[in-house]
Amino acid sequence: MKSKYLVRGIIVLAILYAIGMGITRQIQVGRLAEKLRTGSEEQKVAAARELIRRDRLYDKVQEMTVKERSASAKIVKAIGGEVAVKQLLVLLKDADAGVRTEVTTALTAIGGNHVGVLVPAMKDSDINVNGGAASALVGIGPKVIPQVQKAAKDPTLRGPAIGVLIRIGAPTVPAVVELLSEDDQDLRMAAADALGKIGSKDGTTALLKSTGDIAAVRRVAISSLYSICDPRSTDLLVEVLGKTTDDGEVRARAARALSVIGGGKALSALVGALGDLDLKVRTSVITGLQRMGDPAVGPVVAAIAGGSTDVRHAGAAALEKIESPSAMSALLRLSKDSDPVVRLSAAKGLGEQRSNPQTGVLIGMLSDSDGRVGDAAVQSLAGFQAAAVSPLIAAISSAGQSEVVKFRAATALSKIGPAAGPSLKQVASSGGPASVWAVFALGQAGDSSAKDTIKKLASSANPEVKWTAERALQRL
Repeated sequence: MKSKYLVRGIIVLAILYAIGMGITRQIQVGRLAEKLRTGSEEQKVAAARELIRRDRLYDKVQEMTVKERSASAKIVKAIGGEVAVKQLLVLLKDADAGVRTEVTTALTAIGGNHVGVLVPAMKDSDINVNGGAASALVGIGPKVIPQVQKAAKDPTLRGPAIGVLIRIGAPTVPAVVELLSEDDQDLRMAAADALGKIGSKDGTTALLKSTGDIAAVRRVAISSLYSICDPRSTDLLVEVLGKTTDDGEVRARAARALSVIGGGKALSALVGALGDLDLKVRTSVITGLQRMGDPAVGPVVAAIAGGSTDVRHAGAAALEKIESPSAMSALLRLSKDSDPVVRLSAAKGLGEQRSNPQTGVLIGMLSDSDGRVGDAAVQSLAGFQAAAVSPLIAAISSAGQSEVVKFRAATALSKIGPAAGPSLKQVASSGGPASVWAVFALGQAGDSSAKDTIKKLASSANPEVKWTAERALQRL
């Protein structure tokens, strides 16, 4: 019986002791936290070291103000060593971006000798931890390259590791080039992509070699050559573009790269590919020639003159986006071509000649037998804004113009909007034959300032004017 009570007593004493020790520890932790806040520098460092040992630093720091939490990063930095690096990684979980910046700065300062701790942290489940670890590695600089390169071979670390190499920049090129020789296809693709994003011409030779790799790697390598724009890659890119049996996407990227690198060889290759059967390639060739601008006009015009239907269509499309006197002259000639697809490109391209608007030619194209051409002329005229208003007003007012031309001219005026408003109101108020089209344009434009003018015309004795005005009021 006595032994039973003795056991119970021991249990009660043990519980009381545990409670007492817990309270004591809480008091001690509280005192340490207070020293971390208000003590001398030496006391703060000692308090931080003890709180880390007790695994309580993060909890107590989270009870502090933002300013105090930022200061705690500097205190932990003063401790130094692997323990401090690990604790700073924990502090990266802070909800405040400013605090995390201070922590990352501290990691950068002391993490150079502990890269092996920072690298695995790049795959931490907390985005602030993995992002801060990566930023610290970038801040430390080239010293981390060997370990980050090794991490890139690990699929679970590859993305952030490659990202760090890219952010460090040119010093990482040799290490990234080495990754192009790995057996892992995905790693080779990532390395080829990284070289393009780094943008150093030191990567050109290795990328040229990678264009002999499998198609997936070759695509990335050629895109990177496009980003680097090293003239040394011209001959190979010309060769790739000319291989019509090759992968279409690879050839399209080669075309884009050539257009940026420029030069006579590149221009000749692109013009020679205007009639390519692969739509992706042809599209890249067209946009590439447009990017090259006025120097491309002469060769493109020559190709149109002696080329197949596909070449003529692609060549005309290439001229659409080139604004220059020579391009305008070519487009003016093409506006009279027998092929409606060529005329369509001419109508679109003349709209890009903003420095010398060819409104007369475009108004003539409003009556084109192919509706697509007439509609393109409408859009081009509308793009000229105020410069096209007077010619378009003349078109809707001319007795010699067809109803189709007047309809399209009025549509263009409606698209111009406020710049055409005063002239349209004046014509609408005149009550003449052109007032119908002026009212139509005002209604299509939704010009509420013309409402009073249109209301008067809604009671016109002319049934056509009356009907158009009523419909315009409905739109307003």
